[in-house]
Amino acid sequence: MSQRKDLAVKKFLEKPENFSDLFNGSIFCGRQVLRADMLERLPGESALTFPDKEGQKVSERRYRDAICKASGSTTYAVFAVEGQEKTHYAMPVREMLYDALNYAGQIKELTDRHRREKDYNNSAEFLSGLLAEDRLAPVVTICFYYGTSEWDGPRELFDILDIPEEFEDMKPFMTNYKVNLVQASDVDPENFRTDLKLIFRLLSMASDGKEMKRYIRERSEEFSHVSYETYDCLRELLHVDKWWKINEDTNSGKGEVNMCKALEEIAEMARQEGVELGKKAGEKEGFEQGLLLAKQVIRLAKEGHSVEEMAEICGIPAEKIREITED
Repeated sequence: MSQRKDLAVKKFLEKPENFSDLFNGSIFCGRQVLRADMLERLPGESALTFPDKEGQKVSERRYRDAICKASGSTTYAVFAVEGQEKTHYAMPVREMLYDALNYAGQIKELTDRHRREKDYNNSAEFLSGLLAEDRLAPVVTICFYYGTSEWDGPRELFDILDIPEEFEDMKPFMTNYKVNLVQASDVDPENFRTDLKLIFRLLSMASDGKEMKRYIRERSEEFSHVSYETYDCLRELLHVDKWWKINEDTNSGKGEVNMCKALEEIAEMARQEGVELGKKAGEKEGFEQGLLLAKQVIRLAKEGHSVEEMAEICGIPAEKIREITED
């Protein structure tokens, strides 16, 4: 994730109720399997040190975006989130490695404890580092994809394996790895009980500024009391961070933001930006061509499109748009 989006999503998921709701609403289809009071945050870094063929120590480190331990009646399970703004074509291997490092870390903890306590019953347990009755905590990882286009990458390990035709018979003996992909087009927003319902609704409208505005205005009461964390997350994920600024009018003073008021400011600032873009475009492209471009840019700006979206719709390279806006 980009740094700003990374921070916004991490901040949002720091709330246990948001973290548990992401799993409950997506992979558990609305069933309340995880509770906020069950969760304990874990360090995002996973590290494993092992000797190579020459006996030299090699370290492998990976960083999770969000990870928690959920305590059950007798043991616990681990739940992790990897956020993605763009399709990652190696995601099955990437997540498989993350999970493997977590399992390896659990084994190391058990092995270290048994070495200290010297409670092995036989040589097999000593060589394994584990007792016969030892069990590991299960690890569940989801890929939270919030890109505005559909995920077009692999959803399991088999999707990226090139198995020669003559070796097809080996497939039943290979271990597959499934990516638990969570994206707006695959979930039912009604399965969520926190502001994730709003986030997934608006993500599904990310390419339709008019529909997004209509949706927010029709729910003015709900969007008049949005938490800072939700507001920041939406501002980053919907690519409107340039316009959605918290000020005295939109700030309720109660840890909430009035998004309906912010929406009005988006429209006005977009209109003003469109006018300036149009003027500069006219100067650079010639009067007649610039005038047509100016009208189109102003219309798009009033609809709430970002500069990047305007560039794509108008067929102007992003570099040229940046030249216009920076002059």
